[in-house]
Amino acid sequence: WLVAPTALVPAIERLAQNLFICPSTISQHAALACFEPDSLAEYERRRTEFKARRDYFIPELNRLGLTVPVMPDGAFYVYPDVSHLTDDSLAWCLKVLDETAVTLTPGIDFAPVIPGRTSTTDGSRFIRISTAGASEEIEEAFDRLVAWV
Repeated sequence: WLVAPTALVPAIERLAQNLFICPSTISQHAALACFEPDSLAEYERRRTEFKARRDYFIPELNRLGLTVPVMPDGAFYVYPDVSHLTDDSLAWCLKVLDETAVTLTPGIDFAPVIPGRTSTTDGSRFIRISTAGASEEIEEAFDRLVAWV
C-alpha cells in the first residue's frame, strides 16, 4: 500500500496496473536473454563450478565429522550436523566467527528449536555453509575451520 496525495492516486493506479498486470517489457527481454547461447554457456560454466565446490566440500566436511545428511543437488549451500560438537548452533557459529573469522550460519535461522524434541529439523544441531564464494576463499575458510575444530 502507499500513502499519497489524493490528486496523485489516479496516476499511481495507472502505473500500478502496468506494473502488476504482467512483467515489464525490460524484464521480459531479460528473461528471453537467459536462453541465448552465451547465457546458457555461462549457466553451464557456473553449474559446473558449483558442482566442483560441492564435490570438494562435502567429503571434507564428512572427514571433519560435520556430516551432511542430504547431498545438495542444486543449492549453493550445505547443512551439516554439528550435534557432536554443540547443542547450540548459534553460540557455536559466533565462537567460530570470533576465533577464526569464518562466517557460518546457525541452523536455527532455518529450522525452529522445539523444546524436548530432537530431530533433523532441530536447527540447534545444524549449521549452514554457503559455497557461493570464490573457490580459493572457500578452501581458506575450510582450512581455518579444520584447524579450529
